[in-house]
Amino acid sequence: MAVDVAELTPEVVDDYQAGVWADPVGFIEYALGVTLWSKQREIAESVRDHPLVAVRSGHGIGKSKLAACLAIWFLETACPGYVVTTSSSWMGIKNVLWPEIRSTLSYAPARHILTPAPLMLQWARGEQWGAFGVSAEKPENFAGFRTENGIFIIVDEASALALPIYEAIIGLTATAGSRVLLIGNPLRPEGPFYEAFSSPEWACHHVSSTDCPNVLEGRDVIPGLANRKWVEERKEEWGERSPAYRARVLGEFPESAEDVLIPLHWAEAALGRVPLSSGTLRAGVDVARFGADRTVLLVRRGGNVLHLEIHEKEDTMATAGRVKAMIEDRGIPPANVSVDDAGLGGGVTDRLREQGLGVNAVTFGSKPIDTVRFMNVRAECYWLLREAFIEDATDPICIPQEYSALARECAIAHYGYNSAGKVKIESKDEIKKRLRRSPDLADALALSYAAAPHFSLTVG
Repeated sequence: MAVDVAELTPEVVDDYQAGVWADPVGFIEYALGVTLWSKQREIAESVRDHPLVAVRSGHGIGKSKLAACLAIWFLETACPGYVVTTSSSWMGIKNVLWPEIRSTLSYAPARHILTPAPLMLQWARGEQWGAFGVSAEKPENFAGFRTENGIFIIVDEASALALPIYEAIIGLTATAGSRVLLIGNPLRPEGPFYEAFSSPEWACHHVSSTDCPNVLEGRDVIPGLANRKWVEERKEEWGERSPAYRARVLGEFPESAEDVLIPLHWAEAALGRVPLSSGTLRAGVDVARFGADRTVLLVRRGGNVLHLEIHEKEDTMATAGRVKAMIEDRGIPPANVSVDDAGLGGGVTDRLREQGLGVNAVTFGSKPIDTVRFMNVRAECYWLLREAFIEDATDPICIPQEYSALARECAIAHYGYNSAGKVKIESKDEIKKRLRRSPDLADALALSYAAAPHFSLTVG
């Protein structure tokens, strides 16, 4: 049990702080009442022993809880001293790490640590002694945090850490005893977080969701951690070899971005992005019949995805009826509805035309508009889609959180060049062979760009 350092002599305080520093695991488990599992213990001891620590992991391994515990531990050992917490998003600071800090303190057996109680994003324990949540938008936000006992900087969602912010953070560590902890899912194979794992200056840790005791034992050993059911569901939903599964379950960086058409971090950035209000209504329909493939209907206004519906084992007449209803209910001009016309899709387009609905019949393998740069329509449509995922695009893709599977599926296609130097995109069959699942959602979104005006494209 920790003691109230305010009531002790300086010599005893020094001994107490040295003891807490020497045993972060003991402090967390006995003073804070938090049970750590093996990987968390390794990371806690690594933060004690190394000034720079980076942790790449899957979901559900308890990294935010551990970071909260380590923030409290550091302040017990450094008085005065600062803990600075940040994240790639303001919501990540406000809604993830700081609620963990407050809840951990609320239930800590060592009740003196609660005084004074933390505020929403600040915990002032004394003069030059406390923790703060800081936005990572500007480097100057990190200026001024200096004390004689050092600073502990915790960066959550570290994969999106920008170089200027990273440099500002490292600039705070000149004082002896300072520490930096980078934690997050490894979403992009570039940037300071990625480079930390090839640098001898960093003590690096890798934790897969499959390492969790709940997964290994098939029961809830520690409530709140990833479990076997969740891992199996993600494997089924995303595909074992997909970038999303690699990053968010296995804790592995995506494959080299050189041949990935839409990097995973672009796709992740589209989730929850604030949409533009203007734009033309367009739709894409990827047609399947029986078997494992899915029929997908997607509607967007400009870059804003409005509607996504998925159907399995449905005949072409039923699909035609759904497309007709979508056109009529949402007021979409039929010419702006691009329907996969290859194979079974031809039956859908034929039926719609019989009903006077002149939809845009698209065959991915046919000749593109720009025959100089693209091998076929598939390459052209997907490249238009790629351009729309770029953050500063005129009308960037915005995908609601409930359609997260769509965003992650957009990040699985690879591209290259044929012998004539034209862009080519992996075919659906090639992706199915590689991942054992079909990119039906992404194909529907790409199809919706077949009806779009062909704005200027950048290749390379």
